[in-house]
Amino acid sequence: MFIFAYATLLGKLTMLDRSLRMLVPVAMISLLSLAGCGSSNSASVRGKVTYKGTPVTGGMVLFQPIAMKGNNNPGMPAAGEVLSDGAYVLGRESEGDGAVPGRAKAIYTPPPATYADPTKAKPGELPTPSPYAGLVPKTSEVEIKPGGNTIDIELVSPGA
Repeated sequence: MFIFAYATLLGKLTMLDRSLRMLVPVAMISLLSLAGCGSSNSASVRGKVTYKGTPVTGGMVLFQPIAMKGNNNPGMPAAGEVLSDGAYVLGRESEGDGAVPGRAKAIYTPPPATYADPTKAKPGELPTPSPYAGLVPKTSEVEIKPGGNTIDIELVSPGA
């Protein structure tokens, strides 16, 4: 189900310590248990992620369907990798297979912290955090309509 998102995210976590790596499967299982099977309806969703008008060059976006009155199981979340030009395409079970139509919470996860040259990292040296760390979508809830959707995400500092 979420294997493509997990594999993509795990591949990005190669520089993080072992304890953080253990949290990824736990988080993915938690998301799956909250998501359930939901609707089989699907809407294509693509867009660009920007910060101060400039494309964001990495990270992940996740759209978590919001439960509405009378619908306790709104469906499975959809995720997509943010490419170097800021573009993303959402998928639930495989890349690009879309998202559940309806209201969704937009979540952005920045790329992991990295070392300039991992082969020269010194003991106790911390990796450089992503320039997008701590940023959040300006609009935290979006409407996904049946059919094709272009949903651009502007990142801002929390509280902005």
